[in-house]
Amino acid sequence: MKRKEKSQAEKMFLKAKGKITNREIAKAVEVNALTVGRWKREDKWADKLKSIEQTPAKPTAGDKVVVRKKAAHDKALQIYINAGGNITNKDLAKRAGVSAHTISKWKEMDEWEKRLAQEATVRPAEEREVDIGKLVAPDQIVQINRRIDNLLSREYLTASEVADLAIAKSDLLEAILTYVDIVREVGD
Repeated sequence: MKRKEKSQAEKMFLKAKGKITNREIAKAVEVNALTVGRWKREDKWADKLKSIEQTPAKPTAGDKVVVRKKAAHDKALQIYINAGGNITNKDLAKRAGVSAHTISKWKEMDEWEKRLAQEATVRPAEEREVDIGKLVAPDQIVQINRRIDNLLSREYLTASEVADLAIAKSDLLEAILTYVDIVREVGD
């Protein structure tokens, strides 16, 4: 019996996760394809493959790094969003416990600038702590409009400036609606 070839054939089958033909295995180990089929049945390769696929992978030292990095990634992203994007990679890296290069890769791969802009537009006014009472005066509305015009006049906006623009637009809308309501009440 060809023990070495049989062992090689089984390893090939398992490595290919069963997606390899008897002929391909036979050609590689230089035996007849019918012999490979017999080995499969006798040694129950399909059952071995199932048990391998159903067995959860054992955590390795490398897995702990991934979990730790995932936690650091999430922490860094939250710090970045809370800072409105106004934090250096070096400072962010220190606070998250990773390198500045890692922060740079995460920012690019996960498009943190887009996420920052989304966070700014999604948050309701109550979370931004807008004092509508202060915003209803016409001079406040003019100031908000100036802030918006200033941002829109720029050729390029950073993520935090886009977030500021979204907040300013939301504040302006709320201020105008409140101002109009007050004018209606006074007029009535």
